[in-house]
Amino acid sequence: MMQLKIKTDVLIIGGGGSGLRAAIAAADCGVQVMLVSKRKVGIAGATAYPVAEMAGYNAGNINIPGDVHSHYEDIMNAAQEMSDPKLAAIVAANAPKTISKLEEWGVKFEHVEDDYYIFKSCFSNKPRTHVIKGHGEPIIRALKTQIQLRSGNIKIMDDLTILRLVKKNNHVCGALGYREKEFIRIEAGAVIMATGGCGQAFSKNMNPLDITGDGYAMAYEVGAELVNMEFMQIGIGFSWPVVNIFNGYIWEGKPGLTDKDGSDIFEGVLPDDLTKEDVMHEHRKHFPFSSSDCSQYLEIAVQRAIRSGKGTEHGGVHIDLHGMTDEYVNSLKDDCGIHHMWPIARDYMKEKGVDLLKDEVEIAVYAHAVNGGIRIDENAMSSVEGLFAAGECAGGPHGADRLGGNMMVTCQVYGEIAGIKAAEYAIRMENGLINTDDSDQKIGSVEETILAKKVNLDIIKKKMQDAAQKYLLIDRNEEGLSEYIRIAQKLEKQIEEAPEGECCPENINVYHTLITTTLMAESARRRKESRGSHQRSDYPLKNKMYGYPIVIKRENSHIAQKIKP
Repeated sequence: MMQLKIKTDVLIIGGGGSGLRAAIAAADCGVQVMLVSKRKVGIAGATAYPVAEMAGYNAGNINIPGDVHSHYEDIMNAAQEMSDPKLAAIVAANAPKTISKLEEWGVKFEHVEDDYYIFKSCFSNKPRTHVIKGHGEPIIRALKTQIQLRSGNIKIMDDLTILRLVKKNNHVCGALGYREKEFIRIEAGAVIMATGGCGQAFSKNMNPLDITGDGYAMAYEVGAELVNMEFMQIGIGFSWPVVNIFNGYIWEGKPGLTDKDGSDIFEGVLPDDLTKEDVMHEHRKHFPFSSSDCSQYLEIAVQRAIRSGKGTEHGGVHIDLHGMTDEYVNSLKDDCGIHHMWPIARDYMKEKGVDLLKDEVEIAVYAHAVNGGIRIDENAMSSVEGLFAAGECAGGPHGADRLGGNMMVTCQVYGEIAGIKAAEYAIRMENGLINTDDSDQKIGSVEETILAKKVNLDIIKKKMQDAAQKYLLIDRNEEGLSEYIRIAQKLEKQIEEAPEGECCPENINVYHTLITTTLMAESARRRKESRGSHQRSDYPLKNKMYGYPIVIKRENSHIAQKIKP
């Protein structure tokens, strides 16, 4: 099989918001950049995925004393001791200038009269979440335009599946990819991982098809540390007739929730001292699940109804929003943005062909985002020299819970930092490159072998997604987590032992997902408590003995844990 060799200064893996921002920053340092993506840039990654009526974008107001610091404090409070304070401070300090830069590049933020419209999103103590209509698409369009303006320094290779990173003398110095019956070896002075999360591990998720955990798996394979992998965010989403985020403020409307038989899903779920109205009132403050307050019973009630066989034929539960007229909504106290945001959500859904005041709709529990990832320092570098990370695949800026509206701003902040620091690192290397001819890994490694395995991916993916949905989402426990690890390892072995066939890039995507979810399950198994987005039914309370991030890495063929980093 043919092998093409390409040299560049900075290699960026991933074509979403963080990857594009990193490419711009690196190019502005004067180096040559190669950006590779499994899908075409513009539609690749979670930022471009139209899963909500708007994007929340957090930033403090530099003109209000203490406002930026308040943003930092909220990040740390939500993180519950699981965030790196230095990294959180960098996000808060740099957030305001990213809004200015995006506006300079054409992104429009919602205004009321002459000021930004802001609302208080989940886990925040005050309003600071700016609104971008159209979710993250306007950001991607703006970044793509800036990429085109720097075409002399930035080359893009779409439809390329990266199989593995290349390492020499403990430095990551490139990657091996596959496209159109050809291996492509890219040599680079520095590599930035910007591959997003791992939503496709779950049967119900709000991620595009290319979000398969590749970055976590590839970084783990070369010995990089990963942190907070157990903190997988989940949330309620519309599941039928369309899929869309169900934003938290809507719960203030106290809609009815019933199973396929018309029974209230909260029956037998709530403690005696709680009502379903209490639960919804608390959940108005945030979209994702959190074990830190009584709102947790909403997701648990939905999930238990579906697991017990009382879900609808579409795999959800019924929700009645017919009473949420303008008159009713305007009568509600607005401390969560419902007066302004509900009409936007309703109009957005109407554009999709669904009238929330008339039509029958359903909701379910969805995988959303990973709060952990490749452990980075303040320069966005991993624990392995030459490997940087940004966006959802980077771990450290967030913790047990993450502020609503903080992921997109984190992509921009650390995308820029990763681009600058990777460029500087590449410049420091001799000729900007490490020759990979004598790299530690050769053609014919596990990934290349798996690429050519003949397996029924539909069956393997369904088994993986169904198991992850059952054991890794909420109501985690020792038995379920151990069972998921057993299933994932069995599926890995099934792929490895399959007969040879034609090269199939999807084999690698599924293989990476299995590795990543095993890391998630193992981290969750080791955290014997409930904290933030991590909930264990066998350890339902927070335990101060686990007041530190779980850091894991590969040692030989085992998952090793770094104790109290």
